[in-house]
Amino acid sequence: MVHSKRRVVRAAAVLGAAHVAAFAVTAAEAADLPVKAPPQLASVANWTQFYVGAGLGFDFASGRSNLTPVGGGPAIFDLDGLQGADLGLSAFAGFDVQVAPRFVVGGFVDYDWSRQRTAVNVTLFGAANLSAVMPSLDQGWTIGGRAGFLATPDILLYGLAGYSQMRINNWNATATFGGPVFTMQESAQTSRGYTVGAGAEYRLTSNVSLRGEYRYVALGHNTTLDPLGAVWTTDLSEHVIRIGAAYRFGQFGGPATTAAAAPVISPAWTGVYVGAGIGGDALTPHVAASLPGALDFNAAGLGGADVGGTFTIGYDRQIAPKWVVGAFGLIDAATNGGAKITATGAGAGTTVASDLASVKWAWTVGGRAGYLVSPETLVYLLGGYTGSTARSLTYSVFGIQSTSPEREYHGATFGAGFERFFSDSISARAEYRMTHVATRDDLTDGLLFTSVSAGGTVHTLRGSLVYHLPTP
Repeated sequence: MVHSKRRVVRAAAVLGAAHVAAFAVTAAEAADLPVKAPPQLASVANWTQFYVGAGLGFDFASGRSNLTPVGGGPAIFDLDGLQGADLGLSAFAGFDVQVAPRFVVGGFVDYDWSRQRTAVNVTLFGAANLSAVMPSLDQGWTIGGRAGFLATPDILLYGLAGYSQMRINNWNATATFGGPVFTMQESAQTSRGYTVGAGAEYRLTSNVSLRGEYRYVALGHNTTLDPLGAVWTTDLSEHVIRIGAAYRFGQFGGPATTAAAAPVISPAWTGVYVGAGIGGDALTPHVAASLPGALDFNAAGLGGADVGGTFTIGYDRQIAPKWVVGAFGLIDAATNGGAKITATGAGAGTTVASDLASVKWAWTVGGRAGYLVSPETLVYLLGGYTGSTARSLTYSVFGIQSTSPEREYHGATFGAGFERFFSDSISARAEYRMTHVATRDDLTDGLLFTSVSAGGTVHTLRGSLVYHLPTP
């Protein structure tokens, strides 16, 4: 019996030891199994900040201007449509308050400058001459507010509204009729109105951001009395497109918030890429037309405008830790939506109507060189050669309707931009290009003018998404 009890005790001890060993092995194996870590949180800068910045873009003046006798009667002159387009600069300051994880509100003030100069010169029958400078934006300011939604912690989509005051350079005209000279110099006028618009802002760092913005400025109805006894009436609006950079000061509104940590990306700047984008073009053409013995016409700065898209392909190579060079080819396609301009001289019973100048399509080949301000962000300069086909214009003069032939204009292109990777293979870029095209003098269709020539400058803004092909 005693021996039997001892055997039981020994068996129990062996079994206990086996369980302990098994538990130890199981624990060791469990230690080697992957453990699901809690989600990582990263500090995300709060949008509650003051900021200052500057921008570059287009100004389009459109509306109606007419000249009528004092006391009423038929209009002596009437112009309806786009009345100038050119580059403009802006400086701005403001503040934002992040009122919720996804919502930002704020206030701003900005100042715009432009140097639009739309000049027209017409000579009739070698004797009568009319030279005119049309209304254009000189400078102005806007104060207002904006409210936006954070599509991501670093991308703000917003709408804006405000009050604007713009100084408009008014009509300046000189007419000569075989001897006497009549001068109509309208004093600059200050117009006030409302501004509405929308934009997107992307924060590169907690203190530096980039934005693109469109604004419509309604300037209302203005009337001035000319010393010669005629009444000038203008009803203008401004379309303003800007890209800009802002410096944002500190975290005045509170601490940074937390959000899921963004994945670490490893962009490869060396390789082939393809991309597509959208934006606009502003044209400042120089146009001359002649009908010997009857009419000579010259216009400079009368801007056309269009909405366009871009398709691009290129190759970049990172030649140093901070430097990237590359070559590219691109195609621009655009439309002006059938916009027209109409000028009527009631006293002469004459109406001149024409489509607005615009780009139909263009190609550019060139290169770029850039500096990496961070591993994901490139700022660059570009240069190239462009062939641009202008949309044919249909116009009516003295009751004769005609259509100009399409021609391709050639010239040099220069520009600058920035590009930012969002993943290992996808980036976004914003770009400005200026193309100066050579003058062509083979634009007549033989129906009205015996000679027509045109040239000028095309200003292009584009925002694009780019896919970088995997490197072999």
